[in-house]
Amino acid sequence: MRKKSLFVLGIMLLTLESSGSIYIEFLDGAGMKGNYAALADKPSGDEKQDKGAVKTFVQRFYEGWEDIQDYAYLKKHVTPKLLQFLADSYDFDCEGECLATWMFFYEGGGDAGELKSRKITVCDSNHVLVESKYENYEYGVLLTVVKDGSDYKIDSLQQKKSEYINAN
Repeated sequence: MRKKSLFVLGIMLLTLESSGSIYIEFLDGAGMKGNYAALADKPSGDEKQDKGAVKTFVQRFYEGWEDIQDYAYLKKHVTPKLLQFLADSYDFDCEGECLATWMFFYEGGGDAGELKSRKITVCDSNHVLVESKYENYEYGVLLTVVKDGSDYKIDSLQQKKSEYINAN
C-alpha cells in the first residue's frame, strides 16, 4: 500500500511540475516524508519576458501616436471594449466619430501644455502605469494590456493621478 501511495504521489508531483502552474513545497526539504507547506504559483519564467514585451508595446504605442485624433492608429492598438468606452466618455458636441483620446495622456479635454516627460512602469504582465508630466500638471494612467492572438492591445484605462504642480 505504501509503494502504491508513493507512486501516486510521485505521478501527481510530476503532473503538477510539468504543468508549470503550481508546485508543492515540502517542509524542511523532507520530500515525500513531510507535509507540504503550501501550494503556490510557480514562476513560469516567461513573466519577465512578458513584462518586457508589454512595456515595449506601450512605449511604441505612445511614440507612434503623433496625433490624438488619429483614430485609425488607435483602433489597431485597442480593443473594441475600450473604443466603446472612449466614445461614451466623449461629452462635447461632435459630428462623426469622436473619442476621448486625451484620456491616454491626461484627464479632461483641455490643453495640459507641453509634455515635459513620460515614465512607463510595468506593474505586472497586464498592467502598465504611464506617468506624464506637463508644464504644470502630472498625470498617471493605468493601462490594462491583453494579448489578442500574437499581438497586444489596450483593453482599459484608468486615471490614477491628476495633480497640479507649481511651475516655480
